[in-house]
Amino acid sequence: MAAAAATSATAGGPGAAEPQEACGWRCPEHSDREAELFCRRCRRCVCALCPVLGAHRGHPVRLALEEVAHVQRLTQDCLKQLATKKQQEADNITQIEDAAEKLKAHAESSKAWLAGKFTELRLLLDEEEALAKKYIDKNTQLALQVYRQQTESCGEHIDAMNDLSHRVYSISQEPDPIRLLQAYSAAKQEMERQMSLGELCHPVPLSFEPVKSLCKGFVEAVQAVLQMPLEARLKAPRMDCQLSCSSSTKPGTLLKTGASPERSLFLKYARTPTLEPDTMHARLRLSADRLTVRCGLLGRLGPAPAVRFDALWQCFRFGFLEGTLDTEL
Repeated sequence: MAAAAATSATAGGPGAAEPQEACGWRCPEHSDREAELFCRRCRRCVCALCPVLGAHRGHPVRLALEEVAHVQRLTQDCLKQLATKKQQEADNITQIEDAAEKLKAHAESSKAWLAGKFTELRLLLDEEEALAKKYIDKNTQLALQVYRQQTESCGEHIDAMNDLSHRVYSISQEPDPIRLLQAYSAAKQEMERQMSLGELCHPVPLSFEPVKSLCKGFVEAVQAVLQMPLEARLKAPRMDCQLSCSSSTKPGTLLKTGASPERSLFLKYARTPTLEPDTMHARLRLSADRLTVRCGLLGRLGPAPAVRFDALWQCFRFGFLEGTLDTEL
């Protein structure tokens, strides 16, 4: 009895905490056994009897501690990945903010450039208008000068005819026949010359229709272009457009790129080539680190290198003295 009481006292003493702490590790089907395995199909902790005799028979299992270690590694990888993605998002925010600032500056500079170009266009139009008006004024003054000279000539003719009229009237009123005949003989040629009708002047109207037609055609051409919406004009193909102008893209377009496994694989196995001086062309000059090559004006002295290929392919064009050449093999 004392031994039993001692045993019960021991079970209820300090050691009673162990079953309470380990109760979470007990098998749900065999509560008297410790759940030391993990069923990978059911995703539950089981004891050693469950995969053999219990409901998890034939299921893939592994040690619970190994599964815990595996889960811890997964959680650590997940935390690292989350930290990396957060940093990527922060970098995206920084790049977008930088792009926004650059876009604002670019927009202001573009508007200033447009203001300058339209000012130049207005100046050209004003100059063209001034030239057209000057042309009209010049031709108008020339025509008016001709009209003025012709008017003065007609006035002189009228004065001459008035003078002749007075003389003829005086002759007709002369009472002395001798003087009348003498005066008539003196004025006979002038009177005969004036007996024929004079010429009638009909000024030809000076037309400025060519100038007006030219300006009208220019205005109509500009109006035909401006009637089309600006977006449609920007999307229209142009010969002077460089590589499909960026205006064809939607505002706020983002180019998203992901981590390329091919690039990482390429960088993993990438190697720096080493050039051999014994097999290169006599006109080529190799650097001391054997990584770069340039073309010399004269060939090297000594025996010619052995020909390694059946066909000759020119890598450097005429006039190329130095630089880099990337070749994909």
